[in-house]
Amino acid sequence: MIEIIPDVGELEQYVELSQRDSLGFEYNDFFHPALLDRKEALRERIHLYQSLARPEGIDTLHGAFFDLVPFSMDGGIRRHSLYRMQQSVEIAQELGCRGVVFHGGLDPRYLSSGDYYRNWLETMTETMKELIRQAGGMMIACENVLENSPDQLWELWQNVGMPDRFGICLDVAHMVLAGGNAEEWLEKLSPCIRHFHLNDNRLRTDDHLALGKGRIPWNPIFEQMDRNRLGHISMLLEVNGLQKIRESLLFLRESGRQA
Repeated sequence: MIEIIPDVGELEQYVELSQRDSLGFEYNDFFHPALLDRKEALRERIHLYQSLARPEGIDTLHGAFFDLVPFSMDGGIRRHSLYRMQQSVEIAQELGCRGVVFHGGLDPRYLSSGDYYRNWLETMTETMKELIRQAGGMMIACENVLENSPDQLWELWQNVGMPDRFGICLDVAHMVLAGGNAEEWLEKLSPCIRHFHLNDNRLRTDDHLALGKGRIPWNPIFEQMDRNRLGHISMLLEVNGLQKIRESLLFLRESGRQA
């Protein structure tokens, strides 16, 4: 399954493209605090998407992440972070999504402190388990952002211990920017990857370019995905705008990733 990010300003065109090419949606509206705090606007946005009557269980939702630290030493920050994440799960359930993607939040600059990592691992494990309990049959996935090694996400996945309910969302652009080696990451995380985020960049900043418009070496990455039997895993084209989406779809077709 290939997914795109719908834009409410051109929703009819996104629905048409989705139906024509059998694409899923990943809703990116509901991580914005400005929307989450406006109850009437939030209900209107949820109802708008519900009115599309999309098939149950094909779409995903990007969970809240702005300023959230679910592993904070400050209990108030930790509680509010969990509240926002639980909001994401509730909205995803209303929209009939099959999964929710959250950020792991690990900052490798602090890994020299063993207490930092142990607290992150223990608290994130409990946070993921709490979200899984709330989520019913939905998948919960944790996305790499700043991590420069697959080892921490691998250990989190093992600690949660619910492979049918919890997995890793591998953001390839984030991995490349953090200096990650695709062969190492895909080999290590192949048992636990449940979703991919794909966009291109110029190897300096997170540009969110259309696939093939930056400098990420996609062919070796796709080949490594195939070697690790990950070709069937869902992929979000994490780019904004119909033009970038069409360019990315064309790139995938020419790379043999989509019929």
